[in-house]
Amino acid sequence: MKRVVPSMLPIVEFALAFAVPREDYVKAVCWSRNPPACSFEFSPSPIFFLAVALPFAILTVYTLWRKSSKTALLSGSAGIVVLAGTALLTFDEGIALLAVLILTPLLQWAGEKVLNIQPCRDEETLWAVSAVLSFLAVWFVVRMGLGVKV
Repeated sequence: MKRVVPSMLPIVEFALAFAVPREDYVKAVCWSRNPPACSFEFSPSPIFFLAVALPFAILTVYTLWRKSSKTALLSGSAGIVVLAGTALLTFDEGIALLAVLILTPLLQWAGEKVLNIQPCRDEETLWAVSAVLSFLAVWFVVRMGLGVKV
């Protein structure tokens, strides 16, 4: 059961991000009305961030309630990484992806040192891959939303 949950998170992220209306994360910047000339930018609303954070927040709270601090650490760090990557998408996609790839193991390592716990390496790897895939799912939804025709 423990291994199923992290592997399902990217699917849940995609579904939740896809369920948010496009107007909550895409903003049109038009410089001409006739003929219409617009560009579309990623401008996330708090609702979009909530949809991105919800699966990780629920899972972290649940694992804390079940007194599984190792899984809570991994879930929480993965959620923070996905949120940071989503926020960085407003600036540059390459920087966002690089930040996700660097922050994932860094936050896990920092959490282990601060909380003085040692999760299983297999589980750490699974959560890291899940965080990156969840971010890619959100990125995919954003790119689909930006590919709008006027």
